[in-house]
Amino acid sequence: MLAGRDVERAAIAALLDAARAGEGGALVVRGVAGSGKSALLTDALDAAPDSTVLRTSGVESESPLAFAAVQRLLWPLRSRIDALPSPQRAALRAALGEAEGEGDRFLAFLGTLSLLADAAEQSPVLAVVDDAHWLDDASAAALLFVARRLRAERVALLFAARDGEAHGFDAPDLPAVVLGGVTGAAAGALLSSRAGRGVDPAVRDRLVAATGGNPLALGELAAALTGDQLAGREPLPAPLPLTEGVERGFLDRYRRLSEPAQRLLLVATADDTARLTVVRDAAERLAAGDEALDEAELTGLLRIDGDTVVLHHPLVRSAVYHAATSAQRRAAHRALAAALRADADRR
Repeated sequence: MLAGRDVERAAIAALLDAARAGEGGALVVRGVAGSGKSALLTDALDAAPDSTVLRTSGVESESPLAFAAVQRLLWPLRSRIDALPSPQRAALRAALGEAEGEGDRFLAFLGTLSLLADAAEQSPVLAVVDDAHWLDDASAAALLFVARRLRAERVALLFAARDGEAHGFDAPDLPAVVLGGVTGAAAGALLSSRAGRGVDPAVRDRLVAATGGNPLALGELAAALTGDQLAGREPLPAPLPLTEGVERGFLDRYRRLSEPAQRLLLVATADDTARLTVVRDAAERLAAGDEALDEAELTGLLRIDGDTVVLHHPLVRSAVYHAATSAQRRAAHRALAAALRADADRR
């Protein structure tokens, strides 16, 4: 259910309408994991029954492979390559692995644009690129080249990219929409739809605060909580249960960290002071020093603002805390207690 996404859906509809009218363009949909980027792309496909739809996505394991994502995108159009001008044809076939040599990249990029424009002569083209943050460098360069040159072609190019990734999708010059959290009536509609029952407004607001309004987390919590909990007749569990779908979205970067950086991030999620001095002191007691802090900060999972530790998203706290073993959590709490020796209540 796409609750609270009317503005973003309108932006995509405008992109598709412009392409149908012969004014090609591109749009980047950005947001954290679970914010509904892929759902918006699926909605766009449903809104384009008259278009030739081409799809590809970035794949982490394929990010070192040049043109891997472009090859998937253009595969349905491969029979049209022969109609390209000879230099573009040769370069594009080499880039796609259908001819020997590396080929000229500029000509391969130009061939990609020409191939999409040629297909659009028959019907409007919607090219959808999911997980753009994991595109291989050559595919990212080729698709951005195309996006910046769409003019009179009936081509709409729609990207979805996750915010906060170290391996990001850098396209500051392209139009973009950013998916924030859903709140209020939109959050209530999403929760009620997934739970199959009404949700008490106070419970709704607590779940929104705990999840940052993340649609994936709200939907999965609606299924995990009981009817009495959603209705406010029973208290919500503390901490809130996170299901596998949410953990997959928020733990991929955490699990790629070194063990010291993971220990530091666990300390930051167990801490309730948000003070850098406390987190650093406790982490050092677990052999996680400034190098671990720098590593965690570079992933975007946390940032330092003066003497304050700020987690990237409320769900980082819940996901990381749940992913740790009970022994790891106890060690983090012991380290924090030692660091808070001057604060008797928190200790």
